[in-house]
Amino acid sequence: MHYAAAVSNGTIDAARVPTLAGVDIQWDHGSSEKSRAAAREMASAYGIVFPPALISRHTERSAIDMTISNVRNKKIRNASGTEVLISKDSDLHAVGRPMASGSF
Repeated sequence: MHYAAAVSNGTIDAARVPTLAGVDIQWDHGSSEKSRAAAREMASAYGIVFPPALISRHTERSAIDMTISNVRNKKIRNASGTEVLISKDSDLHAVGRPMASGSF
């Protein structure tokens, strides 16, 4: 998926995609246009919205996936101890942000 996104958006030329054991994908289709079109088709088929990382916590098998729900209209303390009213899901970003270095 990483290389499908990278080839489709032109970040890497299809001929330069490294071979990976157990991955039998023909990236180079003879021209940049054909290779990019095939990669776009693959990315679309897999529903790739953001280019996947080649190395991540998931590939290291140390990721934690979670779904957070039922937090709207509740108060949560941020890193400095201040209560923050969560009125929309994105308010959690600021609450979860660590304090600046040296603030402890």
